[in-house]
Amino acid sequence: MRGVASRSLVIAALGCSACAAPNLSRTVGRGNGELHVSAGGPLFATLGPTIPVPHANVGGRYGVTDWMDVDGNIDALALAFQIWAMDLAASFQLLRNPGGLAVASSARFYLLGDLDDAPSLRAYPEWGVHLGGPVPGVRWLQLYGGQTMAFSLSPPREGSAVFWTPFVGAEALMPARRPRRGKPRQHGLALHASWTNPWDDRASVLDYRPRYGAMGIYLGYRVRFGGLER
Repeated sequence: MRGVASRSLVIAALGCSACAAPNLSRTVGRGNGELHVSAGGPLFATLGPTIPVPHANVGGRYGVTDWMDVDGNIDALALAFQIWAMDLAASFQLLRNPGGLAVASSARFYLLGDLDDAPSLRAYPEWGVHLGGPVPGVRWLQLYGGQTMAFSLSPPREGSAVFWTPFVGAEALMPARRPRRGKPRQHGLALHASWTNPWDDRASVLDYRPRYGAMGIYLGYRVRFGGLER
């Protein structure tokens, strides 16, 4: 039963933490930054109707160089229930066409656990690839997708050591604001969908829907400071 509960926590946390900054296909650029929040989670029906597992992530990212960002996120709602779910990451630009296709990779490190039981804290490394760009003729609408792969360093005997999560999303960009002082700003709203281990039909504490793996739906908001021409 402990393995089932652990798997449920990991899928719920890994599935949502990556949502906090869903579109990582384009780095923000040196000296630029971004703040973001998100709500949603894997779909489950334990309480009756099918709804997302409630998560509320907050985070940000910063451009160390033109081709590298660092970012971090924390699940604020989980923290209110004494559950620690946070991640730190670096993303690297592999390809960038201004106003066109962008490709990036990411290396992320999750820390999950129960604050009332500190020895239960666990770490999960993750690698990801991210692609995205504007819809031709509709520059305010960005489409993106990719794949992340998280690893359990001590998987349960009957469990998987790898959590595969393909994802897709759409982001609507608001008109940029260019103040007289400071960096230009732009707000964005994103609808994000992911599916962790879509072939996995093992038992779970949460009644995930559909039966296989854990499909998640999230709504994200971000504001970027600088780097809008990228």
